[in-house]
This record gives sequence, C-alpha cells and structure tokens, in this order.
Amino acid sequence: MSQAKNPTQTQTVLRIGKIRYLNGLPFYFGLAEILKEKDMTPEVSFFESYPVAINQAMEKGAIDLAPVSSLEYLRHQDDYLLLPDLAIGTRLFARSVLLISKKKIEQLDRTAIALSRESLSSAGLLRILLKRKYGHRNAFDLTEQDPEAMLQKYSAALVIGDAALFCQPKELVYKYDLGELWQSWTGKPFVFALWAARKDFSETNEGALKAFHGILKENLSKNLADPKSLLKRALGIAPSDKQFCQILGYLVNLQYALNADMKEGVSRFFELAHEEGLGPAPKPLEFFE
Repeated sequence: MSQAKNPTQTQTVLRIGKIRYLNGLPFYFGLAEILKEKDMTPEVSFFESYPVAINQAMEKGAIDLAPVSSLEYLRHQDDYLLLPDLAIGTRLFARSVLLISKKKIEQLDRTAIALSRESLSSAGLLRILLKRKYGHRNAFDLTEQDPEAMLQKYSAALVIGDAALFCQPKELVYKYDLGELWQSWTGKPFVFALWAARKDFSETNEGALKAFHGILKENLSKNLADPKSLLKRALGIAPSDKQFCQILGYLVNLQYALNADMKEGVSRFFELAHEEGLGPAPKPLEFFE
C-alpha cells in the first residue's frame, strides 16, 4: 500500500477500505467495473480486511475513506467526515453479531467473556448491554475469532461477520443477537459502521471524493434493487443452494441508508459509549458536503 502523503498535497490514488464480510457485498460488487467506466480505476486502490484493521489503517492515514466502525468514528470525530446516506446497520436483528454462550445471558454476571479481535462497535455494544440492560459486571479478553476455541476457554464469546452468520458450534449453546437485544432495549436501530473520509484528504481531494460518493451510492442502489441477482452474480449461488435463503434474508434485513432513525440509533449508542468511558463526548455528526 502506498504511504500516506502530506495532507497539503493532492493525492493521485483514492485509497479505500473494504470490509471482507458479506455485509459489504452490496457496496463493493461491481464497483470496480463502474470505476473503470468512469476512468477512475488507475486512481483507486483497496485495502481489504476486518473492521478493526480497517479502523487502524484509517487512523494511521494509510487509507483515505472506508466504512469504519461507528465507535471508531466517535473516537476520531474531529478527524473524519461522514459520507451522507451510507452506513451498515440493522433495525431488528443483525444475524452476524452474536453472543454465543454456554449459559443464559442472565447467568453471565461476573464471568469472563471472549471478544473477537476483529470487532470494535460490537464489542462496545456488548459491554453496554451487559452492564446497563442486565446489570452485570464482566471481564473481557480479546481473542482470535474462533468460536469453538473461544468456547473451550470461556463461558461466552462475541463473534461477528461471516463466522457469526454461519456459526454452528458442536455443543449446544445459547445465541443472542446483539442487534435484537439493542432494539428491544432502546427501540432504536443499531449502526455498526459508517462510511467516513479523513478530513485532511477531503480538504484537498473534494472532487474525487464527491465523484466516488456518487458512484458508491449508485452501485449500492443497483445491487440492493435485485439482491437475488446479486447473490447469483457475486457468489455464484442459486436459490436451490443451502445458504442462498440464509444470505438473502441476512442482506435484505440490513440497513444501508443513514436515515433519521439510524441517526437516532447511533446518537444513543454514542451517548452510552461516552457514559461508559468507551469514547469522548459525542458532537453532532459531521458530513462531507
């Protein structure tokens, strides 16, 4: 990956973070083709990884924009601008953000819980739910995301992404969907990721960022308009395949528009995160215009 440049210089490469989970599919599938049509391909590079690694790359200036964890935006709200109308969230249940547990959640007080190293917002959400909704006091350990290994050592574990979506532990466990727990507690949707750009980049590359934002929204709308076709073309699976309905239901349930309800949900999360010492006092969301 190219080195971060002096923020006073206009960059020639748009460096984009790419979430490697299925929830990013509507953003990224076909994006390269549209960028090529718009003659932007030589000016674009992608860094693909899990959320925490993308957050770290943004913080270091190794990439210019990405769907960062919502908690990451709160922690760096003075350094980032949000791209309007774009997010990854859920109104009801997430399916790919799970607390898997050998005990009922009500029985987890004062137990140690494994947290996936790949997660930031979901880890913060779990801390808040266990303390504020259930009144628990827990210890948390960051571990590699391996559900079976996590449950061998811990009573419960947080797993995210595709590993959670397809999680089928060998032993009988309870599965708690954090999006569903949040919605039932607050009545709000939960926002896991927000598309953000570094302010220093946006100040000197306004035209490129504006063009990319338009292309990204266009591609997202196209893919969400026909999710069945998206799965066939992107993943090569048909309705007769075992996982087709599971993935289709998952993607259709996700919320990709940062509308008024989603903004209320993320604002409530930011307030609670600040109260729990997980981030600074939230300011009004700041958008790239």
